[in-house]
Amino acid sequence: MTMDNPQDDRLLATVASLRTHDVSERHTRALRSRCQAVLRTRSRRNARTAASMAFRRVIGPVLGSAWCLAYLVEIIRRAAAVYGF
Repeated sequence: MTMDNPQDDRLLATVASLRTHDVSERHTRALRSRCQAVLRTRSRRNARTAASMAFRRVIGPVLGSAWCLAYLVEIIRRAAAVYGF
């Protein structure tokens, strides 16, 4: 079997002879409405998640920075106490 002559390929001939199957209009509408409902739910959930992600993006770095600043201040305070300042 080579790809140069697809007419001689039995598998492709079998696939070409298969009939197509269409879904009924009622099932199409039902499936479309379910998909749209899921997408609407996800978009609402993503909007809430985006707001909470912005909150985490701000709070996390602020808390980390505050912890580092408190640590640095304590190191300086103790160094000053050791050297008598």
